[in-house]
Amino acid sequence: MTPLNNKEHLFGKVAVFIDAANIIHCYKDTGWKIDFKKLKKYFESKCTLVGIYYYSAFLEESTGQKSFFEMLSRKGFILRVKKIRKIANEDGTITLKGNCDTDMVVDAVSRMSEYDTAVIMSGDSDFVSLVNLLRGKNKKVVIVSTRWHVAKDLIQAAEHYFDINKFKTVWEYGKKP
Repeated sequence: MTPLNNKEHLFGKVAVFIDAANIIHCYKDTGWKIDFKKLKKYFESKCTLVGIYYYSAFLEESTGQKSFFEMLSRKGFILRVKKIRKIANEDGTITLKGNCDTDMVVDAVSRMSEYDTAVIMSGDSDFVSLVNLLRGKNKKVVIVSTRWHVAKDLIQAAEHYFDINKFKTVWEYGKKP
C-alpha cells in the first residue's frame, strides 16, 4: 500500500514536477529505478492529473537520453530539457553545467491557477522558497525524495513528505506491480 491517497494528500487538481538530477541521485541510494510510465499511471489513478513535468539537462551526443525523452513525450510528460554546457576551468578541467531548477520554479508559479496540489519530486533546498510561496497561495505541497537527498527545511516547508522507497512496489522499473 502506498502512502499517497486522494483526499488527504492529493487534493483537487494535481501537477507533478520532477527534478531529474535529484531523482537520479536517489537511484544510487535506493538501488532501483522509476518506471515513468508506471509513475504517470499511478497519479492518473489517484487524482485529477493536470500536468506532469520532467526537468533534465542532457548531453547532446547521448542517443539514449534522446530516446528516453521521446518516450516521455509520447506518454504525455511535459519536458523541460536543456543542453549541458561544458565549461573549461583555469586548471584544464571541465565543469558540466545544466541546472533546471529555475525552469521548474517558473512553471510551478506560472501554472499555479491550474492546480490545487503540487507534487515536487526533489529534495533540493533551493525549492524551499517555491514551497513557501505555493503554500502562501493555499496550495498543498507534497515532496517525494529520499531521506539522503532531501533538505530538512524542505520537509518542514511542505505539507507532506514521502520517502520514494514507499513507492518501490508500484513505480519500480522492470518489476510487475
